[in-house]
Amino acid sequence: MFQFLEFNDLKDNEIKLVLKSQDQPNYEKGILPRYGFSIIRISDGKDMGVVYFAVDTTRRQYLKGHLSYGIFPSYLGNNYATKACNLVKHVALAHGFKRLFIGSLHDNIASRKTIEKLGATPVTVDDVHDDKILQELQKEKTDMYVWDITVQ
Repeated sequence: MFQFLEFNDLKDNEIKLVLKSQDQPNYEKGILPRYGFSIIRISDGKDMGVVYFAVDTTRRQYLKGHLSYGIFPSYLGNNYATKACNLVKHVALAHGFKRLFIGSLHDNIASRKTIEKLGATPVTVDDVHDDKILQELQKEKTDMYVWDITVQ
């Protein structure tokens, strides 16, 4: 049975992540455990967006990724999504992950830039040993990246 862990100190000098949700798994319906965090600016307590981490070791991880995020329009352009992903990687490490998959629609240039700032690299056949998955990503026009979270 899946066990959510407690994370009370996910912050850097500018933002902190505050637990928003813990989505319980229902494996029969394809629902995986997922953490949701609000991205809060420390200086004024403003909620600037969300970041989610799906605790996923199934085939779905290659198609949907582990991380998703969104920044509210008035806070765009400040690297808050990158900073939030760097904080949420501690959740992934605590669950035993060494790498994470992050996807972006091909035309979402801002999201791709965020992913590349993390040091993630485009998925290759070496990362995903299933040609059908790679074909499905192409069909869906999804750019999938892999991020080695053990590298500083």
